[in-house]
Amino acid sequence: MMRTFWKIGITCLMLIVCALVAVPASAEEMSVLSEQQASLWQGQTSQVYEVTLNCPGTATVVSSYGARFDLYAKKKWGYGSCPSPNSILYNYDKVAYGYSGTATMTLEAGTWCLVVYGFSGSGSYSLRVTSNCPYPTPYPTPYPTPCGVYKSDTRTGFLNQGQAAVYGYYIPTDGRSKIEWSMTSSGGGSTPIIVASAGQSVESSSYGGSTFDLYVFKDCNPQNSYCNTRYYSYGPNAYVSVAPPSSGSTYYVMVYARSGSGTYNLKMNSYKCGGTTPIIVASAGMDATMSTASAASDDTGSGSEVSAPSAEIVISE
Repeated sequence: MMRTFWKIGITCLMLIVCALVAVPASAEEMSVLSEQQASLWQGQTSQVYEVTLNCPGTATVVSSYGARFDLYAKKKWGYGSCPSPNSILYNYDKVAYGYSGTATMTLEAGTWCLVVYGFSGSGSYSLRVTSNCPYPTPYPTPYPTPCGVYKSDTRTGFLNQGQAAVYGYYIPTDGRSKIEWSMTSSGGGSTPIIVASAGQSVESSSYGGSTFDLYVFKDCNPQNSYCNTRYYSYGPNAYVSVAPPSSGSTYYVMVYARSGSGTYNLKMNSYKCGGTTPIIVASAGMDATMSTASAASDDTGSGSEVSAPSAEIVISE
């Protein structure tokens, strides 16, 4: 009899212990949707993380000591894949700056595309997504291993109002999966600022009221012809991408000083990715919202065409 009571007592005790252990684990599963870890250095972007929330939640990035890693988010509508990291940096819906080593933002219910950007310093980071949903939500799904920049080029110069610079970029017969240009400008001063090209970068803002615009023409040099294009972006910060560009074609890029005068920094990146491999861009120094024609995908071509502005072309390469 006594042995039977002992067995019953031990069984009850084990059930109580299991219940106490199981409750916190269940609560944890409901609140923490994902915790991703990786490393970045200054000017680099992470891969794109896609996460679906059934109810509002929070995304937090904690970076290594002395580093500032920012978090950018773009809400995805409908089907299809997330935009490239560079597109998200230029056309984000939300941004959180990691001034004290932590960047936190709230996310509404829906599917979000997240990118971590190394603004300064280097080291590891953790990306943690939480929610108050009473039921589990899918974990963020990293994209397949992406390909990076294949070729890069930087051009700088100084323009007065009404002047323009034109640069030609030839696409070899072996093809490219994407080519992109980012242009920043700053007013004031008379000495051009030359910036070293270390991957793709897109940071600057306009000073003194100067506004520089960016136009890209396929097989049409605006210096010699009347050209139209649907690839354009109005400054002071501008971004245009063509995906994929036509092999054997030359793309003429026009930097136009619409108002004011100052320096500009034009950066080109080309990519050579196979199949459906996503493109990931190593950006540097971005801390401002960009104004672009369109950024629904890797190709920013607009549905309507515009003509090349009438300008005094003072630089042509």
